[in-house]
Amino acid sequence: MIYQAGIKWFALVRALRVCAAAAALLALALAAAPADAQRFERGLLWRIEGGGTPPSHVFGTIHVDDPRVTKLPPEVAREFKEAHSLTLEVGLDATSVLTLANRMLYLDGRDLPGTVGAELYGKVEVLTSRLGLPEPVLRMFKPWAAALLLSMPQQNSADVLDLMLARNAAEQKKPIYEVESMDEQIAAFEGMAEADQVALLRHAVDNHERMPRVIGRLIEAYLARDLAAMWRISEETGDAGAEAKRLNEIFTRRLLDERNVRMTERMQARLKKGGAFIAIGALHLYGDRGVLALLERRGWRVMRIY
Repeated sequence: MIYQAGIKWFALVRALRVCAAAAALLALALAAAPADAQRFERGLLWRIEGGGTPPSHVFGTIHVDDPRVTKLPPEVAREFKEAHSLTLEVGLDATSVLTLANRMLYLDGRDLPGTVGAELYGKVEVLTSRLGLPEPVLRMFKPWAAALLLSMPQQNSADVLDLMLARNAAEQKKPIYEVESMDEQIAAFEGMAEADQVALLRHAVDNHERMPRVIGRLIEAYLARDLAAMWRISEETGDAGAEAKRLNEIFTRRLLDERNVRMTERMQARLKKGGAFIAIGALHLYGDRGVLALLERRGWRVMRIY
């Protein structure tokens, strides 16, 4: 019965938002800005050319429903309309939602208070009760899943930018692809040591009240097309201690660097065909280890359009 209630609750709050949005926003909450200047610091829409095929475009998204974000600029709307296909980070079908729901919950007899301890669990319970999450369902959450839930803005997840693009592509009869499976995206969290997942949850609790302001500033930086500023905003939310630095290194490697390599590889089929519109979180574009730099190393020409 509790398991069925958990699935129902996921449907009510559109649980897909948790995994679809958390990789970018929670990474910002933990990551420390690089000291040196990085490549690809500004710009959201990039033309990718090479191989004698029609050009494709890579577009950086932010996983929010703010109308200023979801109203595509003319430059972006034009290339999206002309594209032959849409590629997203992860599949958004019912099977993916069910996969997410199953992986976020303990199904082996363990529970969240037993993993994180009574003190931290009590704090999590207070915060999630404000979101309408029943306590018997919260007990089944894994630490990383509870951390993601607490890190997300309260919004209409059906209207976030990525889902809006998917709906528009379906209306235009464009085929929709993805560069990751839901299992792969979830594995970035589940592959963390349990102690690190607990530390991640503690960080989410400690920073929960700050997140609306942080996300507001992230949106402003995104609208300014300033990827470097989006990265720097994270300094205001992260601790300066050795433990925070260690967690940041783990999180940046698992949520950005490793996924950037995988995304770049998965894009190749679409780029070689040409006419692709590829929409991924904006921070995946930034820096020497970002997707744009990796595409250049594979011989593609990368040009900022917007």
